Formats: sequence, structure tokens, C-alpha cells
Amino acid sequence: MQTVEGDILPFSEYLELTSKPLADPVVWKWQSIESGAGTRPHNPQGTLALSGGNVDEHGTVAPDLSLVIQILKPGETTERHRHSFWHLYIVRSGSGEIVFGEDQPVEKIETGDTIFVPAWCYHSIGNRSGSEPFVLYRMQNLPQNASAGNLMREIGGKLQIIYAGAGLASHR
Repeated sequence: MQTVEGDILPFSEYLELTSKPLADPVVWKWQSIESGAGTRPHNPQGTLALSGGNVDEHGTVAPDLSLVIQILKPGETTERHRHSFWHLYIVRSGSGEIVFGEDQPVEKIETGDTIFVPAWCYHSIGNRSGSEPFVLYRMQNLPQNASAGNLMREIGGKLQIIYAGAGLASHR
């Protein structure tokens, strides 16, 4: 990494540079989301991320927030993991279960339920159905963590620090 000399700005110029445009209202139609989910590569951690409007960054639905459509196929479960950002799940359809921490009971969840997973809380979510997909909306402050340079995730006991351009750095 190379060190560069920084700029000194008048405060009024700084304020102008840090101002953001107002966000545009946006509508995402379920029919488009559903058809997009069927044509994109499947990943149990997230199938689609909504993006649009005049927000700070691509992949956000509001400043510092993202909304992911997570679809778990019948029998599919995510690995137990934790990370530096929180999740707010809303179950759109199907049923499944979520486990928090270690030695915690399995929580059954179904259409209409809302679940909050705090930052750094171990969790795993699964679809125990034998026939239908488990569809969740997952709002998260991942973009906020990424902007601050502290986007981290731990899976299988390995901490992954994620920086743009640097990929994943794994640590124990």
C-alpha cells in the first residue's frame, strides 16, 4: 500500500462534497423478482439483491441498507455463521427454522414471521420442507459495514475480513 499526501479543503467545500442527492421512490414488482430468481444462479445465502433508485451505492435499497431475497430449497440449510452486520428477516412464503448461538432451541418460522439477528450472533436458517421453497426478505446493514471498512464474517471458525479489491483475508 502506498501512502499519498492528503488534501485540505475549506469546510464549505467539504459539506458540498459530502451532500447526497435525495433518494427516488422505487417499486419492485414481485412478478419480476420471482422471474429473476428463477433465472439467476442459486445460492442459499441469497438469491437476489434489490437495487435501484438514486441511492449512495449500487445494491442498496436505502442509504446503507440492502434487501436480499433469500430462497432455500427443500432440505437446504445455511452453515452456522456470524458477521459484523445485522439481519431483519421477513418470511414471505414457506416455513423453516432458525437456530441462534450454540445449544439454543430450534425456532420454527413461517409465512409472516419477522426475525432479528443482531451483529455477531451465530445463526443458521433452514428449510425442512420436503416440497416447497422457503422465501425470505432479508434487510441488512451490510452496505454500512462495507462503507466503514469493517465487513467481516465468520464461517467454520474462520474469520473473513472483506475489503474491495482485496478479496477475502482469512484469519483464525
